[in-house]
Amino acid sequence: MDLSEINKIRQQFLAAQWPQFLESVEIDGLRGWSKQAIQFQFPICAVIGENGTGKSTVLKAAASAYEQPEKKNTYYPSTFFPVTHWDKVENVALQYRIKLGNEVKTFRISKPAVRWSFPEKRYTRNVFLFDISRTLPLDASAGYAKIAKQAAAEVSTEDLDPAFTERFSHVLGRDYRQARFAVSDIDQKKLVGVVRREFGEISQFHQGAGEDATLDLFRALQSLPNYSMLVIDEIEASLHPRAQRRLVRFLLWLCRQKRIQVILSTHSPFVLEELPQEARVMLLPGPQGINVIYGVSSEFAMSRIDDNAHPELVVFVEDDESGVFLREILASHQSGADVLGRIAITPVGPANVVQMLGRLGDERRLPYRSVSCLDGDSEVVQGCFVLPGDEAPEPTVFAGLRSQNWPNLTERFGIGAGSLYGYLEDAMREPDHHNWTTLVGDRVLKSAASVWEIIAHEWAKTILSAADRERIFTVLKSALDPTN
Repeated sequence: MDLSEINKIRQQFLAAQWPQFLESVEIDGLRGWSKQAIQFQFPICAVIGENGTGKSTVLKAAASAYEQPEKKNTYYPSTFFPVTHWDKVENVALQYRIKLGNEVKTFRISKPAVRWSFPEKRYTRNVFLFDISRTLPLDASAGYAKIAKQAAAEVSTEDLDPAFTERFSHVLGRDYRQARFAVSDIDQKKLVGVVRREFGEISQFHQGAGEDATLDLFRALQSLPNYSMLVIDEIEASLHPRAQRRLVRFLLWLCRQKRIQVILSTHSPFVLEELPQEARVMLLPGPQGINVIYGVSSEFAMSRIDDNAHPELVVFVEDDESGVFLREILASHQSGADVLGRIAITPVGPANVVQMLGRLGDERRLPYRSVSCLDGDSEVVQGCFVLPGDEAPEPTVFAGLRSQNWPNLTERFGIGAGSLYGYLEDAMREPDHHNWTTLVGDRVLKSAASVWEIIAHEWAKTILSAADRERIFTVLKSALDPTN
C-alpha cells in the first residue's frame, strides 16, 4: 500500500478538492435491492462481494448518474437493465447524492412502469465505463477479425504518451520501448494497439489478455478529462498479483493528479490491500437482502467469497492480535476446547466494522450465526461483547504482566531476566502499541506473532480473572447453544 499517496489523497479529499463527486446511490427494485444505499467515502472505492450479490448493479447505477458532455456517450439504465422475455424491470428507483462544487444535490431516476423517468435537469460529467468485455481477444471483437485477415497497410498511428508508456511498463513488469495505436487501411475507426519490446513489435492480436486490456485502459486514461468518473468492473481480470497492485497504485496517482473518481469491483485481495479501509465496500447477502458493509479487512472479505466450510459460529474481532487474545482466553477455560472447535475467529477491521457486524448478526441479517468481540477500549453495543481490560489487548497484556514481574516469560523465551525485562520495558516506551511485539521479537529473534502468542498465553494463565474468563466463555457458549 502506498501510504504516502493515500494520505495525500485523504487530506485533499477532506479539504473538498474534488469539485465533482458521486457521494451515494440508493437502489430499489433491481436484482434484489430494496432501498440499500452505497456510500462512496474515498476518491477510489472498491466494491467486493460474491458473484450475483450486485457489484455490477452498483457500478452500472453509478455510471447512469450523469449526462455526458457529448450526449450520445451518456449511459442509460435502460441499456444496463433491459426488459426481456424473462425479466420485468418496473417499480425501480435510483436515488443519487452528488457533490457539485460547494453544493450537494440529490435527484432520482425511476421506472414506475414502462418508461424511465429522469429529472428535468441532469448534471453533466465525463463518465468512462470499462466492463469485463474489455478482456476479450481483439479478433473476437466486432470488426477486428476482418482487419487481422485483410489489412495490407497502416495509414496512421497515435503514440501512447511516453510517461504513460513508462507506467504501463511498470504495471506489467516489462520494458516497453514504445506503445502506439495504429489505424489500418481496412477500417479507420478501429485502432490496433502495438507495443515495441526488445525483440520487435507485437500487436494486440498477439498480446496476452492482461497486456491487451491494460494497453487499452492506459490509452483511455491518458486522455481522461479532469474531474471525470471512471468505472471498472473486475479490475484484476487477466492480471497477475503484482500487476494488480501496481495498477491500483497508478490509479491512486492518476486520481490525485486529475481529481477523478474511481469506482471498481474486485474479487482480489491484492487490490483491496492497496486501498485504505474507507475505500472498501462489501456486499454481503443475508436472509433479508443485501447488507452493505464498509471498511472490511481483506482477510474477512476473501473469507466470505471462498469455498471453505462455515463453522457453527463466526466471532468477529478487530485484528489478528485481538483474535489471538480471545483464543488464549478461551483455551485457559477448562471447557474452552469445545468452544474453540466450533467457532471461527475472524479479524474484520476497526471497531466500527465490528460493531456494524455485531448489529447485523444480532438482527439475523447475516447468512450465518455470528457475534462480535470488541477490544476493551470500545463501547459495548448491540450484538457485541468486549475483551478484558480498558485498553487495546497489547497495553492490557503488557501492563498486567509487568505488574506481576513478567511471570514465566524467562522460561518461555529462554532469555535471562535482565535482558528480557529490558526488551519488554523498552518496547512499551514506543507510542504505538501495535509495534511492541515486533520490537521485542527483533531482540529475542522471534516473529511478532510468536511473541504475542507467548505473552497472551501467560497473561490468560496468570493474570486473567475468573470472572472475565467465565463471562467470555458463557457469551460464546450461549451463542452456540442458545436453547441451553
